[in-house]
Amino acid sequence: MKTKKIILSALLLATSCIGINAHDFSATVNGQKIYFEIISKIKHTAQVTYKGSISDNTAPEISGTVEIPAKVKHDSIIYDIVAIGPKAFSGATELKSITLPAGITSIGDFAFEGCSSLNSVIFPGNDIETGVGAFFKCTDIQNVTIGSDWKSLDLAMFRWSDSLKNINIPAKVERISNLKKLKYLESINVDANNGKFASHDGILYNKNATILYGVPRGYAGKIKIIDGTTTITPDALIDCPNVTQIDIPATVASMSFKETSRMKNLKFIILRSESPMTNAYLNGIEMLAFQVANTDVEIIVPDSSKKSYKEALAQEEGEYTETNTPGSIPFILKPADMPKSKNIKGVKNFNNLED
Repeated sequence: MKTKKIILSALLLATSCIGINAHDFSATVNGQKIYFEIISKIKHTAQVTYKGSISDNTAPEISGTVEIPAKVKHDSIIYDIVAIGPKAFSGATELKSITLPAGITSIGDFAFEGCSSLNSVIFPGNDIETGVGAFFKCTDIQNVTIGSDWKSLDLAMFRWSDSLKNINIPAKVERISNLKKLKYLESINVDANNGKFASHDGILYNKNATILYGVPRGYAGKIKIIDGTTTITPDALIDCPNVTQIDIPATVASMSFKETSRMKNLKFIILRSESPMTNAYLNGIEMLAFQVANTDVEIIVPDSSKKSYKEALAQEEGEYTETNTPGSIPFILKPADMPKSKNIKGVKNFNNLED
């Protein structure tokens, strides 16, 4: 009987909590009613939240262009707005632009879930933490302004957008992750004062362009890797179906043979080195290998080295590894996934190739 009473009491408590409002007060800002939850009455801090309780199905009244204030007065107390709470604007299908104030430190889980008309997001200068699915199903985001003092940027927060084509990286950013999560991104641009990264032709490199970090997935046409680049990081080129040509300088010593595996429109791979790079091993034998989606791709090499390239190019089905160290994970390549040696074409002067 005692157990039943405890369970009943718990159910009654849970039921009574369902109707509790998330918001403590509201304020009208530029004609828009915004709801707030007090975080600390002692510190006078609050966060933006939704109207009513989580069980309400009413769509948010917010619409158009919204600028969240940094401070809000309520009952003669001025509150600092320090966060956008979970689900604060969830379902606001008429919201088109949001400007977030300096001082907020976080955006909660699913804060802008389903804001299908959200086109522009302006973040504060200070770095902030972004929750899970903060921009879930925000398909129309086109313009993003990243804060000037941000040190880290996880681009996965915008992975639901099919409209974000370009993004600018501020000078203080030291870490960029999940570039490849953005399916439609065409170019990435880095502030010239950034000390760690640089962009050339919309492609992400380290500052002195010795390392190629990533080509946006929506990149189209020809890629000309900068002369002096020595390293192409794994998956830097992969998932770029609209790339038609890759021009690789002699300074690149190796690249993953899987980088070209999903480039269905790739027509030319230009290799400027006089000697074939080694990027695969079959039974301990050094090879040059490419896994391709289009086996008609032509491989353009120095005319004087055409024979050595044909001898080095992998043609045989087998379990290839990318290093010759013990424990390297093998990957099966088949002739149907590899360009033929007859596709190797020699040129006497690379300057004669079409720009």
